[in-house]
Amino acid sequence: MTSFSFCNAPKLILEFCTRYETPKVVRFKSTSVAFLSHIIKLLLAVYCILLMFQQNSYQIFDRSPISAVTIRIKVSPNCSNHLNYSCTDPKDDAVDFIVPPQENSAISIVTRVIETEYVLRTCNKIDRINEHNCSVKQQCVIPPYYRQLLEKTNQTLPPLCWHKFPSRTKNNYDALSYVLFIKNYVEFPQLNLVRQNLVTDSVKPSYFISCKYDETYHKLCPNFHISKILQLVQIKHDEYKQIFHYGSLIEIKIIWKCNLDFSVKKCIPNYVFSRLDMPYSDNIFIPGYNFETSRHYYTDEHELHRITTKIYSLRFFITVTGEVGRFDLFQTTTSVGSFLGIFGMGAIICDIIAAYITNFNFVKYDGQQIST
Repeated sequence: MTSFSFCNAPKLILEFCTRYETPKVVRFKSTSVAFLSHIIKLLLAVYCILLMFQQNSYQIFDRSPISAVTIRIKVSPNCSNHLNYSCTDPKDDAVDFIVPPQENSAISIVTRVIETEYVLRTCNKIDRINEHNCSVKQQCVIPPYYRQLLEKTNQTLPPLCWHKFPSRTKNNYDALSYVLFIKNYVEFPQLNLVRQNLVTDSVKPSYFISCKYDETYHKLCPNFHISKILQLVQIKHDEYKQIFHYGSLIEIKIIWKCNLDFSVKKCIPNYVFSRLDMPYSDNIFIPGYNFETSRHYYTDEHELHRITTKIYSLRFFITVTGEVGRFDLFQTTTSVGSFLGIFGMGAIICDIIAAYITNFNFVKYDGQQIST
């Protein structure tokens, strides 16, 4: 048996290289099955075409934008009365309520400030009602002046305590009238596209000076009124004053979604606003956004004063995402090949119906008629 197989090996290899076979075809004479086959194949073809255009599977995409964002706060000449606050002539300018950014693409606007002043004195100088408990280590300190005096005189000094003065509160009601101006540059390196949100090829440059952002009529305007942003991120009216009172974290997302098969003028940004912190009704323990800072100074009487400031603010985060697509022959060919596999499901469905469901009176198999 083994010698016979080895002897026939060249012949088998020759037949394999020189012979081509195709699957045999079985023909069923049935109007209903033929009609059903055409309907299924037509539906699958329409589905594949719609899916290709819906998912843009004929395009190559760049989903990794390189972005740069600059933010500036401007004061609007028109006062906002969104929260029924009366606009007055404030002693502090807008510059006093803008916190320098600590990170890229973020800025804070102060809405409320609580300042508390302390003075460092001996614990028996001031009424004990305002006296701190000097058993707390952080409240019993020796400032540099007293430390030098102690080293020179080698004497024992009485314990020193921070004594508190009444707090002062400042409310920045005019913050609702501030305008957030955002300038964004974005690059999609894979498709060599560079755009900015000041799309001067779609509107005139003078438009960006006086426009006000509106989600329906002025989608391209980069000037965002704070009162308008609060309306977009919060539907409940009761939350507006809480946001202004305790501060909040707000994200402004700039979305670039462009189809370069059309004019590049249609590649424009879309702005989406969302609130990142929880509503105050759900998070009453640590509401909003705030932080504390302090500064120290000496008076002529060599007394050390400390001013602690608790700042409540609206903190804005700017994020940039997007994708850009363009027609690509290789991607189109790959998608068409995948859809042909889906299109072949029509023949499989019809074969199952013909073999197991329908009864035939006339069948041709390999060119020969078979009675059933």
